Amino acid sequence: MKKYLFFLLFLFVAAGLLPAQVLNVTSTVNYEYLPTDEQGDLVDLADKIDRYYNGYSWVEDEFGYDVDCSIHVIFESVRKKSSEKIYKAQFLISTNSGENFYDKTWEFTYEKSSPLNHSKVQFDPLTHFLDFYGYLVMAGELDTNGLLLGNPLYEKAVDIANQGLSSRYARGWSSRMDEVQKIINVRTRPLREIKPDFFEALELLDEDNLKDAYLKAQIVLKGIAKTYEAQPNNRYLQYFFKSHSKELAGLFAGHNEELQKLEKFDSKHREAYRKVMQRD
Repeated sequence: MKKYLFFLLFLFVAAGLLPAQVLNVTSTVNYEYLPTDEQGDLVDLADKIDRYYNGYSWVEDEFGYDVDCSIHVIFESVRKKSSEKIYKAQFLISTNSGENFYDKTWEFTYEKSSPLNHSKVQFDPLTHFLDFYGYLVMAGELDTNGLLLGNPLYEKAVDIANQGLSSRYARGWSSRMDEVQKIINVRTRPLREIKPDFFEALELLDEDNLKDAYLKAQIVLKGIAKTYEAQPNNRYLQYFFKSHSKELAGLFAGHNEELQKLEKFDSKHREAYRKVMQRD
């Protein structure tokens, strides 16, 4: 599939028609913990979030395919400050390719009558927050297509975090800045560098090209090892294992030496690796 996408990109470039890349988001919003008289303003928020994300050109010059994504928002409380209502909520965003982020300190203002839009003059704690995680997800997705292709979008996420830190709604933005900095840190770079190899290995495995899949998977394991050796508790590495331990096990099925290394690097999922070890 990735090879096909690169071919399509070549055709678009040759024709002077570069496609846009968009998110295909499905949102759910839970506000049952709020007082009943506060719930009515939020009944259409899920639809607004979907419309805000879907169809927007997050990347103008890349691979032109939709990235399926799910979002869950859980409201915890609401308080009044001057003429504003300040909502506090938890936020979870995840994609099929394993880009998953959880935020439990989201605070923002919201008026039912106000549309969500991408044209902003000043910092908005709702839409800039959505942009931040949109860019993180798309940056991670671009990394699967080629070497560190997500860098420009990670930079946009950093810019938003800086705006958040200097705004009236600074709560949580220090942690969000820390999140993106851990991803782009030099210690995480080996893991980001092997993401295209990882997804190509999975495609080769699906095609029953076991030999080439295994060769690609060995490159992936080297990147995992470099990241682990530099920082065993690297958060992004732990996310990678959580999302892809079963796929890693499938790539190395029957190759005990590599599976034992994965056991060491990812003890939380050791059973997944042990199940596919070759028995004497």
